[in-house]
Amino acid sequence: MLLNSVNQTKSKLYSWGHWFSLTNALVGLLIAVVYWFSQPLPDTFLGLIYMLIYTAGHIPFLFFIGYLILVFPITLTNKPNIARPWAAFISALGLTILFIDALVFSANGYHINLLSLDYIQTDFQVLTASLPTGFKAALFVVFLAILFLQLILANALWRNLEKYRRWFIKSRIIPIAISCFVLGHLAHIWADLSLYKPIVKQDKLLPFSYPMTAKTILSDSGLVDLEAYNQKKVFSFDLSNYQMQSTQYQFSCLPANRNLSINVISLPLNQISSLELETKRFNHSIEVSKHWSPLDVKESLFEIMSGLPSIYQQQIEKSQSVLDNALLTAHIGLNIHNQTDIELPLTQSIQRVSSNQLIFNIAQFEDYHSALEYLKPKLEHAITIVLAKEKQGYGRLMMHGELISLPKITTNFDILPSILEGWLTCSFQSAYGKFGHNLYSVPNNQSWFVTANQDAIYVWHNQSTTTIQGNAQMTSINLNSNEVVEPPKNPILVRAINHLKHFLLDK
Repeated sequence: MLLNSVNQTKSKLYSWGHWFSLTNALVGLLIAVVYWFSQPLPDTFLGLIYMLIYTAGHIPFLFFIGYLILVFPITLTNKPNIARPWAAFISALGLTILFIDALVFSANGYHINLLSLDYIQTDFQVLTASLPTGFKAALFVVFLAILFLQLILANALWRNLEKYRRWFIKSRIIPIAISCFVLGHLAHIWADLSLYKPIVKQDKLLPFSYPMTAKTILSDSGLVDLEAYNQKKVFSFDLSNYQMQSTQYQFSCLPANRNLSINVISLPLNQISSLELETKRFNHSIEVSKHWSPLDVKESLFEIMSGLPSIYQQQIEKSQSVLDNALLTAHIGLNIHNQTDIELPLTQSIQRVSSNQLIFNIAQFEDYHSALEYLKPKLEHAITIVLAKEKQGYGRLMMHGELISLPKITTNFDILPSILEGWLTCSFQSAYGKFGHNLYSVPNNQSWFVTANQDAIYVWHNQSTTTIQGNAQMTSINLNSNEVVEPPKNPILVRAINHLKHFLLDK
């Protein structure tokens, strides 16, 4: 009799676990709707149907796998008082992570990496960077609320298991989810063979999404090198497949109370350290940071003045820049002293006469002595960028001020936010998709940077620059030792490339 009671409890616990995970899968489907609106919806009816079917199959599959790995082993103990709270905790944690991942994907176009604590920390910092300080506490409160509801659900399901079981069987949710899972993968195989873009471009829409492809099947027969195919598919970046997203920024800026100079000079790499040393001797209030810019001077100037990667240059050459709009709004004139043969675009703010101005001083030198004499009268109230003529090396960024604290590495993209937010104190009604950070604010030490020109994509990570050519071939050079090193892991490179596409839409 006792043995029969134990077997009944074990059977009930197994059944309860399956229906509990399925119930949470339905909640997960509601959260998954956020992913649909994180990017433009498919422009074909077939693409929309695929999105619905694949989501309906993939999300329940994730919850079922999570149940098998994290909850089912606990049910083997045959202790409902332990298994139910544990399952409630795991479900609450899973739903919270799914919600956070949906926010990260909506903001940045990539999913959080649960296999690395460093990646999780970086993703969370990126997510909360522009949010109130209480957002982390709010997420914790959300988790506690979900956990409380999960405990109620777990107990209710345990007490009314037979009622829930009959409802699930009658509603045929499990056959529908299995059918959607199979149909979604079959549809993707067809789309991959047919190069049907409205379906194929949804590959990374959902977390842990690896739909079957025709290449997967061919790889099993040895006809295709799947690893080489995946690398080329992920890291190839053809700008002709995209168009610039037209964004109208609504912002207000305050008139500046003084001039701001942006000094941009180029210097041979072996002269930069000497210039830094002599500049500090001349002005003890100068703060200096290493500056990463793997492009030539003309491309770097575009990035400094536009705040966008150089590869965007042809896309926006006919549109008015954010900087020009901000200067016109604040009634500030733009004054450019260009001692190079590089042609710069004309802007409306150049023609404006004002008491305070934004001044660009641009020059090229071959030795640090000439560069130092040029910079001495221009260091106060200025941001000075020293570009290395050799691309595989650090330049320098210098700023004057006792309260200035620079990050360890700066980029060309940091200049525009510093002008808009730090000097003009512009306030935007919505995020303007900046690639850099305001140097007048608290230092932001990122783990990677990315830029690109017409020739290649460049990713900085761990003191090295990885160059990704158009054919997806890549090389990584350590900027301190100038030695060839191993490229970063794929998640870093994928995130960087997705970030590079921030303002691009599929044609």
